[in-house]
Amino acid sequence: MREELLRKEIRVKELFRNSFLDNSVQFNEVEVTTKDNSSFVRGADFSNTELLQEFNSEICVSSDKHLIKLHFSLEGTYCYQPLRHIKYLVQIPENHCNMFYYPITEGRDIFYKGNAKSFEIYVKPKLLKNLLGNEFEESFEKLKNAIQNSNSFVLWDKSKFIPPNIRSKINEIIQCPYNGEIRKKYLESKLTVLLIDFLLGRQTSKVSKNNVKLLNTDYLALVRVEDHIRKNLKEPLKIIDLADLAGFNSTKLKRDFKKLYGVTIFKYITALRMEVAKSLITQDGATIAHAAYEVGYANPQHFTTAFKRTMGYVPSELKPAVK
Repeated sequence: MREELLRKEIRVKELFRNSFLDNSVQFNEVEVTTKDNSSFVRGADFSNTELLQEFNSEICVSSDKHLIKLHFSLEGTYCYQPLRHIKYLVQIPENHCNMFYYPITEGRDIFYKGNAKSFEIYVKPKLLKNLLGNEFEESFEKLKNAIQNSNSFVLWDKSKFIPPNIRSKINEIIQCPYNGEIRKKYLESKLTVLLIDFLLGRQTSKVSKNNVKLLNTDYLALVRVEDHIRKNLKEPLKIIDLADLAGFNSTKLKRDFKKLYGVTIFKYITALRMEVAKSLITQDGATIAHAAYEVGYANPQHFTTAFKRTMGYVPSELKPAVK
């Protein structure tokens, strides 16, 4: 006999009570922990985000009004499956993101076995039009039509990686140091910039005109390569080794990686190294030499040159001035 699925019933009025940007944006963190062959989820119940519940990797989701959701898989892989429009299976591997819209129909959040951590932003459809103005009409015609016809919609056929600048903004929201009215103003400014960068930023612009078409096996191979890069920044990362990991030749790896991630594989590795180094310096208090070493640079001067070329300023500017 099949175990009853855990249910998440989203009441939109409650979800957006005391939320942000004219009570039209709300964010949430979901964590899944697996131990002793059992999975536990925290953050699935909006009325009590501290509630820890055992579940079997699927959560039945329903809402009483239309919603747009931005989902960022910070750790682990996530899927959303609308039950009415099954062709819109949304697959979001670790360190990837997507945006989807569902009318008042039931669907399922699916978390694969293992630990997972997600950052979710829920948006009332009218907010995007107010926030983006003419850009919404020009860049998101398919979404507008889906909303008008109550059809499910997913932004990208193949979920995009989370750009380092977006991940930094997510961390700033999660780690907000303020309370009270200042907290609200701080989070509203961060959420506004995150939404605009996600929807219209350089790495995710023209998405409705540039939906990547890849075989799912090739897409998952590239995801595997990106995961390896992110977890081995201290090591030398050679194209021939990464191509072997993907099961591609070097030409195919470079071509398809740029097609999916929007930049060359070398630029992606460098940008990721610089963002990680920036975080080590600003958040962990690491020295420039230590940060350089942690992201694969034996020579701090070479690191400083690469950092300035990528970020536009030298890493020493991240250190507070000595009085």
